[in-house]
Amino acid sequence: MTCEELYQLLHDYVGGALVVESRTTVEVHINGCDHCGVLVHSYSHTVRVARALPKCGLPPAFEARLRAVIEPELKGDKPAG
Repeated sequence: MTCEELYQLLHDYVGGALVVESRTTVEVHINGCDHCGVLVHSYSHTVRVARALPKCGLPPAFEARLRAVIEPELKGDKPAG
């Protein structure tokens, strides 16, 4: 696995959405690549902290539009719209 391939799977890896074989491949890469190991640790910590933040009470329509832009970026897709 290359670092670029790991970047493409990072969101699913941290979210626990990878099948066992892919997860194992990612973990082998993380254990052998200091840069990616730090990246995964940092990204995982950021996700935990962000989930622990209180809801800010955005208007539902605004939140939906914001999520429509952010989520594809995290997955490496193009945003809708």
